[in-house]
Amino acid sequence: MPSALRRKAAPVTAAAALACALACAAAPPAASSSGDVRVRVGVTGGPYTASVGLVVTGPRTLFGGFYCAADGLAPTPLTALVDADEQYGLGGVRARWDAATQDFVVTEIHGDAAEGKKKWNAYVNEEKIKKAPCHTAIKGGDKVRWTLE
Repeated sequence: MPSALRRKAAPVTAAAALACALACAAAPPAASSSGDVRVRVGVTGGPYTASVGLVVTGPRTLFGGFYCAADGLAPTPLTALVDADEQYGLGGVRARWDAATQDFVVTEIHGDAAEGKKKWNAYVNEEKIKKAPCHTAIKGGDKVRWTLE
């Protein structure tokens, strides 16, 4: 005699099983990974120079818990730099929060410190950024360069 559970179970057709499998295997909503892009990152100007392969970057929380994303959604030159450091080992990135600009200022990359009149500047596709690094959007295929000048 079948159990009460078995008697009430509805048969599953092949079409229903396929629909369930496709629904379960569907990609997550675009919002969960919409900000991730692949860019190239370079560091120049100090004793340490590097150019790394493709870096996967996206909007994220950085040093001290501040969220870094242009317009709240897009990756930035700073997220690319930090992700390049994590993915390729650039030797460390340090930054401080600037309350006036509501953004980060990079103070050191691989031990090369921004001191005196020298500062770290970001370039996207060979153009110096005009906004602060967390307010500048980047897109897939961009070339991001940080230069100590």
